[in-house]
Amino acid sequence: MNGSLNMKDFKKQSCAKCGEAFDEKSDVVVCPECGAPHHRECWKETGHCACESLHSDSYEWQPEKMYIGDTNIPPVNVSNSSGTDSDERVICPNCGRRTKKSEKYCEYCGYYIYEHADPFSQNNESNSESDIDKLFSFDPAEQLDGVPAGDIKRFVGNMWIYYIPRFVRMSRAKMPVSFNFSAFLMHGFWFISRKMYLPGSLMIIAVTIISLFQAYFASIVKGLSGNQIAMVSMLSLILSGLEFIIMIFSGLFGNRIYMRFCAKKVKRINSQMTVKNADADEFNRELEEKGGITVLPVLSMLICYMAILYISNRGFLF
Repeated sequence: MNGSLNMKDFKKQSCAKCGEAFDEKSDVVVCPECGAPHHRECWKETGHCACESLHSDSYEWQPEKMYIGDTNIPPVNVSNSSGTDSDERVICPNCGRRTKKSEKYCEYCGYYIYEHADPFSQNNESNSESDIDKLFSFDPAEQLDGVPAGDIKRFVGNMWIYYIPRFVRMSRAKMPVSFNFSAFLMHGFWFISRKMYLPGSLMIIAVTIISLFQAYFASIVKGLSGNQIAMVSMLSLILSGLEFIIMIFSGLFGNRIYMRFCAKKVKRINSQMTVKNADADEFNRELEEKGGITVLPVLSMLICYMAILYISNRGFLF
């Protein structure tokens, strides 16, 4: 841990643990790994950096652009001394600090202020909370893999009723699995339908290769002896087991992989919109456009897969 630093080095900055702004009398210490500033008392209280969970080779604390994503960090205690609307403060759903409601972005982490486009706002008649929303209510500011649940809801699209409650449950209980029957049954095709093209394509390729080998074994079994037939049958059984393992993996971990995919995409979209200085409406439109489901790639892959199975089973390949 570095020693005390002058307050001038952290003017207008806040303690990474308690969120309180430093003053001229603050005894500030910084993390030797990421450079995040702390009150000496706060460091002593925890014994480590408040951003420890974010430490990596690429992470480095940045003044007024700190991305903490820790909902346990208290917001800065900033009062509205003037009482004017321009000085009104709201809690940023990303870093948990109080920032100006009049600004489009959080003055600490640069994230969009959710209150500017809150789909649950009771004052917005066009986006008023429906009976379904009430039945499946959740806190839109709750962090799911470091991203507000409200943003992930918008990215997921119409099927948020299924996914968001499971994402919340996994996040709160820190569970790595949540069974998804559609992912189990469709494996790679389900991944592609949710725009996770790489894992979906790899699974479909693996299942297609397994099917081709099984078709080949079926075509040669008639000309084999007893021992050879037993060996071929064993290999075919192993391949069937591998296909079943792919299905089980998809069913158990599909929701977890999808939640991380959504969080990663939302963070990327937020960064792009911040660079463009876009407003909240454009940010929300981008979430809806980049998220949701896709149909044409799934149909194309399914047609190709069925055609390969048909050709191989008819004996045209072997």
